[in-house]
Amino acid sequence: MTASFLILRIGDTRFALPLSAVREVLPMLPIDAAPGLPAPVLGFVTLQGEPVAVLAPLLLLEPAARVERVALFAHLVRLRDGGPCLLVDRAEDVVSGDVAPVEAGHSLNAAIVGELAIGDDVAHVLAPDRLLLDSERATLVALTEAAARRADQWNAA
Repeated sequence: MTASFLILRIGDTRFALPLSAVREVLPMLPIDAAPGLPAPVLGFVTLQGEPVAVLAPLLLLEPAARVERVALFAHLVRLRDGGPCLLVDRAEDVVSGDVAPVEAGHSLNAAIVGELAIGDDVAHVLAPDRLLLDSERATLVALTEAAARRADQWNAA
């Protein structure tokens, strides 16, 4: 498959996200983190008056990992179709190329669907629809609705 990809860096690893899945790339914004959120949900940013969940893709791909700090020049990559934002260390470039297949089960939920050669390096191609299980998506919708109600309470005061 030949397509255009947004190249992301998370730690020392490069990932490629199909450009067709990306709504926008944003600079780091204040994240409102309510207590009790699941580990991969870092909190919510407000975009056009609405809360949008911020996910740590590293924790979705490697549940034992930890987000120690957020770099000043990190990016938020907002997914299309009302999707969440992914917190990445850096959105580096947009490239086009052919994707080489990877073994099934190479990642949690089979979210890594291929590899894209970038010069002497390789980026792992992500399938954004496989980052979350259906039950996790439903939980994220409920958490986003709760964040909107919480924001409405503050706005009404």
